[in-house]
Amino acid sequence: MQKFTIAGADLGAPALIGRLEELMSGGIENVILFGTCGVLDKNIDAHQLIIPTSAIRDEGTSFHYVPASNEIQMNPNSVAKLTMILDELNVGYMTAKTWTTDAIFRETPEKAKERIAMGCSVVDMEASAVAAWARYRHKNVYQFFYTADHLNIETGVWDRRSDERAQAPSVYDFFELALEIGIRLK
Repeated sequence: MQKFTIAGADLGAPALIGRLEELMSGGIENVILFGTCGVLDKNIDAHQLIIPTSAIRDEGTSFHYVPASNEIQMNPNSVAKLTMILDELNVGYMTAKTWTTDAIFRETPEKAKERIAMGCSVVDMEASAVAAWARYRHKNVYQFFYTADHLNIETGVWDRRSDERAQAPSVYDFFELALEIGIRLK
């Protein structure tokens, strides 16, 4: 049996949860999951490492795994273990509440303002469903994001932050980090 698996986040909760269900049939217990997220706060740098601690559930998949609620907490033991490993590695990160949506082109300035008022700093498309799946299936998920684009809520302009991202670490650096996290899981 594998000690862990590393999965890149598919675009959207249904695809990713489908992949996790398939991997689960092979006996996985620990999943290290990483991918991008958008930022709701323009002061968060491109490629900032984010550990989600909770998620606003604005997608449909999670509701098939746990009872309905507006928000879901990530497993606090998994979050604590992940932060401990990152601290040991001297890797900078921040924790954040995320807004999980399945409607990428409906991340409007109005909705973003609402989510910011609810305490969200970032937006993604999978985290709330991943937390629900992990809770339902009794699996350990160690999830982190690296920040990407920004939707300016004042102007409604989408900033890809291409220049910033070109100078930041690459996805391969984050993959290597995921491997190191897997090695250190005990």
